Amino acid sequence: MKYLFGGVLALFLILYSVALLTRDHKEQPGITSIRWCTDANPARTVQIAAFTRLNPTIEVVLDPGARQKLIVQCATGTGPDVIDMFNREEMVDYVASGIVLDLTEIARAKGFATENTYPAVREALTVEGRQYRFPCNVGAYGVIYNRAIFDDHGVPYPDENWTYEQFVAAGRRILDTPSKSGEKHIPVANWNSRLFFLDLLVGNGGQFFQDHGTRSALDSPEAIEAMRMYHALMHEEHVLTTPAEASAMGSQGGWGAGGINWFSAERAAMIFIGRWYLCQAPGYPALKGKLGAARLPRIGNRASTGLCGARAAGINIKSRHRAEAVKFLQYLATSEYGELIVRDGDSLPPNPALAQTGNALTNAFVGDPAFHQIFIDAVNAGRVLDSSPFISPTQVMRWLDERIGLVENQRLTPEAAMRSLAKEVNETIRGSLERRPDLQRKYQKVTGNAYRSDWWK
Repeated sequence: MKYLFGGVLALFLILYSVALLTRDHKEQPGITSIRWCTDANPARTVQIAAFTRLNPTIEVVLDPGARQKLIVQCATGTGPDVIDMFNREEMVDYVASGIVLDLTEIARAKGFATENTYPAVREALTVEGRQYRFPCNVGAYGVIYNRAIFDDHGVPYPDENWTYEQFVAAGRRILDTPSKSGEKHIPVANWNSRLFFLDLLVGNGGQFFQDHGTRSALDSPEAIEAMRMYHALMHEEHVLTTPAEASAMGSQGGWGAGGINWFSAERAAMIFIGRWYLCQAPGYPALKGKLGAARLPRIGNRASTGLCGARAAGINIKSRHRAEAVKFLQYLATSEYGELIVRDGDSLPPNPALAQTGNALTNAFVGDPAFHQIFIDAVNAGRVLDSSPFISPTQVMRWLDERIGLVENQRLTPEAAMRSLAKEVNETIRGSLERRPDLQRKYQKVTGNAYRSDWWK
């Protein structure tokens, strides 16, 4: 009885929550409202206003809260019309769940096909060759640094072709050389461990999968070396703060919480981040005139490269306002929208014609074209993270986060962490293929081989 009661109560709470989130918006006569599930960035208000000027019969309503129950809402026909997907992993999972619309033919006819944005991110917009989203912005990471802190410690600025070894040397000098001001600074504000590691992985030539996505490549020499480099930066070179050090800094007055705050408060000399940092920088006026940018350091003899991606919008397959949602995605490809991205510094505009040189991206906070050129070059040289059709990429990322944490806290060696991760991924792929005839058919399609129960031997 208690289980029945619990189930009824849970169902009631779900239905009540859905009702609260999806209660009808009062539309004005002649106006169609569409819901946009994205983040709560204040820039969205400006972007919506520009869309409304171009499409006065369509009202866009922000719905950031929908993300918490997105798959359930979309499956029941109550989800938002336009859905932002912040990375390729989300898109792959949403496609597998059947909640986003295949845009391939529509996008080609309406001017927001993959050909209308940067070549480097086109793969991030598709699953098995079909398009499911179009960028709201495009980005790859560089290194933003504080010139004043470099000057304070007598450290030369990074050059356009600097290496991993030069990066470590610069970080050590900032840590070890007394400043003229008497202030102490940390070398790098590591605000996102996963993204820092992924740039090391891509920069070192690593990838997630091999053999058509049937096997993990996270135990390859390149992947293990990337994790070893991450560990060494933290525990041998001390260029990155350990979790314990970060916690201690967060408890000290004036440091605030998180790496972005440390850099913004001029406590850290560098931060590995995208051009979108400029959306936040105006809140720290003391930074104006002090920011420089460099490409990610080169690893070995490889050219500078890192992860490239997009925050991109798709359409709920059950949207009742599909035509209006399509117009919103068309808007993302326009110069009117792209110029807002340029002005606010929110990464790069979806339309590459608006970001051909750093001169085109200068804004009120950073007027130096060389700063902005760094992020154009980073996107052009970037690489989309690969995925497998046989396992949820979001699940793989959760397991990766666990291993990064274990390495950071020295509970696993880099090699042991990556080998155990690859083993977990491989076992999950094998188990899924054994249970699911649909994946067996997909195996035959992508590999060209007949499925056998011992295919992996």
